[in-house]
Amino acid sequence: MTDHLPLHPPRRIDVHTHLTGVGTEDSGCWSAPRLRRRFAMRVLRWMHGVTEEHLRTSFDADWAERLADRVRASEIHHAVALGFDGVYDAHGRFDEALSQMIVPPAWVFEVCRRHPELLPGPSVNPHRADALERLEECVEGGAVLIKWLPATQRIDPADPAIDPFYARLAETGIPLLVHSGGSENTFAQVDAPLKDLRLLERPLRAGVTVIVAHTAAPVLYARDEDQVPLLKAWLREFPRLWVDNSGISNLSRFPHLPRFANDPELVPRTLHGSDWPVPTNAFYYVQQLGRRRMLSLEREKNPIQRDVAIKRALGYPDEVLTRASEVLPNLRRWVGSTKG
Repeated sequence: MTDHLPLHPPRRIDVHTHLTGVGTEDSGCWSAPRLRRRFAMRVLRWMHGVTEEHLRTSFDADWAERLADRVRASEIHHAVALGFDGVYDAHGRFDEALSQMIVPPAWVFEVCRRHPELLPGPSVNPHRADALERLEECVEGGAVLIKWLPATQRIDPADPAIDPFYARLAETGIPLLVHSGGSENTFAQVDAPLKDLRLLERPLRAGVTVIVAHTAAPVLYARDEDQVPLLKAWLREFPRLWVDNSGISNLSRFPHLPRFANDPELVPRTLHGSDWPVPTNAFYYVQQLGRRRMLSLEREKNPIQRDVAIKRALGYPDEVLTRASEVLPNLRRWVGSTKG
């Protein structure tokens, strides 16, 4: 059974943080060698002090603990820890050559059992042969959402073949968190056109709750179509459509944040997300905040808390932090008394 009762009092929830792994201690995670060579991944490894020795020993569990520690040290009560599925061919078989990372649902749920600060957001590619079985395991396990990155996982949200997947999501009320609209930077895009926001019309009309990651913001140095006007039109049409504000206060999308934070159509449908471990910084906003305020925000060493503070300083109301308490299902299965 899926529990849809909202939390009272509401909790402050970050709906967009990332697990990763290489398979240490039988986690079931996997990372393709070419992913580790990507510039963005090398930068993240450097920022987080990840060594080759660490990757050979306890990296997967330590990464989850690091995330939980940062949530615990912030004003955020809980963060959704996102899994990651691979690419599957036309017969529903795993395509290792195109896949970049696997963080399986079993590991997502295990991590959340270990760390009460974390909530399970597993990833299931609907094109895999056993997609409905894996989805059912996530339903029974108490997933609070399902994560898709269509351009990287080669998921076509408009494919009629996955209508049964949508039917089950609509029945249970488990949302899809989907990266659509803007380009992907951390991972390689396997099929870039699949990021098109228009492809999400099918799940929306099927009654699925959809959360559009990054508010569909176009990437500055890519040739992305600006689909935010379409997103805003759909917000008026589809009451189950939401956005998150993750991944905006960084190099790829930073100019959008002040505008989004004060947009009367976007703000009431926005859920808070940090996109951790992707960096978030205030120095982009020295013009809006002034040098003293910018430096004060930069002195916050906890990136989870810094992200909250930057978005608050630029205009997002605190209601954005707690809104997921009314949107995500199954919270009562996971939420304890982690923080007052």
